[in-house]
Amino acid sequence: MSKPHETARSVALRALLHVENDAGYSNIVLDKALDSSELNERDKALAAAIFYGVLEKRLTLDFYISKCLTDPSRRPDRTAMEAIRCGAYQILFLDRVPDSAAVNETVQAVKIVGKKQLAGFVNGVLRGLLRKKAQITLPEGNSLHALSVRYSIPESLVRLWQKGYGEQITLRLLESLTGKPEIYVRVNRTKCSAEQLQSSLKANGITLNLLQTLPYAASLTSCGAPDTLDQFRQGLFHVQDLSAQWICRILDPAPGEIVCDCCAAPGGKTFTIAQDVGPNGRVYAFDLYDKRVNLIKRGAERLGLTNIEARVNDAAKGIDDIPFVDKMLCDVPCSGFGVIQRKPEIRYKDISSLEGLPELQYRILHCASQRVKQGGLLVYSTCTLNPAENSEVAEKFLQENNGFEPMTIDTGIGRSVQEPSHMLTMMPFAGASDGFFAAAFRKK
Repeated sequence: MSKPHETARSVALRALLHVENDAGYSNIVLDKALDSSELNERDKALAAAIFYGVLEKRLTLDFYISKCLTDPSRRPDRTAMEAIRCGAYQILFLDRVPDSAAVNETVQAVKIVGKKQLAGFVNGVLRGLLRKKAQITLPEGNSLHALSVRYSIPESLVRLWQKGYGEQITLRLLESLTGKPEIYVRVNRTKCSAEQLQSSLKANGITLNLLQTLPYAASLTSCGAPDTLDQFRQGLFHVQDLSAQWICRILDPAPGEIVCDCCAAPGGKTFTIAQDVGPNGRVYAFDLYDKRVNLIKRGAERLGLTNIEARVNDAAKGIDDIPFVDKMLCDVPCSGFGVIQRKPEIRYKDISSLEGLPELQYRILHCASQRVKQGGLLVYSTCTLNPAENSEVAEKFLQENNGFEPMTIDTGIGRSVQEPSHMLTMMPFAGASDGFFAAAFRKK
């Protein structure tokens, strides 16, 4: 008997099961699943929509699904549950997919992944959802439970944000995480002007929207995967979130300066810094793992940046064998709660598993500070929204390192969080693309 062909739903289901097994970040898991499939471009797009949609809406979907189970307290088989979420997402959120196709094709996907015995159960729950969906209403109000269900953010994370930023900012933050994130890029000024890249992409039917607030920053529209474009392969730009570009602006590298990016992979900030310091400057880019250092090296080669020295180094143990630097960027490992839009699975992290992060972050920051020359600038940054990893680490550093003084951050980005002038919490609803944090210090 011949093996059934993979479909958009079966590829999405397999990928979701891999993410559930902590096999890796969602984008890496999906890319592997799509690359190994024989789907056409249309079906790949559908698989990606279902995959990311289920990750983003999981708690909302589970609320609907619980209303269709005979015994909601009894958790279904994991494959069955993930399949039901796939079907439910199509029924509730994909208007262009007929309900009959959502059910039948999802049931077929269960069979394709080798769980034929679950097909009847999945079919029954999804058909129950078709009958009941009009009568099911999401909880209203701003209780933890209601917000968690409506925005598909665990109650523990909603509580953390409310405690750190207040209820109103948390509500605005939750609302800002529901849309599809824009694709931001950085024009490689060493190879072309922003206008030249704009013209080149326009010939391909792609719009490059230049940002007035940040030179060489832009967003792409009418674009698929940026890394498939000829202009990307030619090294005319690199993909970099707008918030990450603002971090580089805060660091403000100048031509001829020596800069260190001590936790650099995959290299976006390193590449922007290297363009700013120019051929007479130098950028040291470190990361803990050889594979990730190679990502930096390949990116630098594609962009034609020869002023980058990338190598393996454990920043938590110190930074040796480099001169004292004019600028030090300390973009530390973090919980990642600021990039939930791009990596939706991050929202489900167990809050208790993050307890050791601030200690590691402080250790890296302290070690990095040892290589900053007198009068030099040290920038601490994260891509998370968690005061314990952000302001508290920055405050501790100032208290315990009197050789540094706070330096005011003035970017023009709207300040939505009340904090000292040398700190900046970037919110997706206030001029940033993702949730980032930065603190700036000057060595006396």
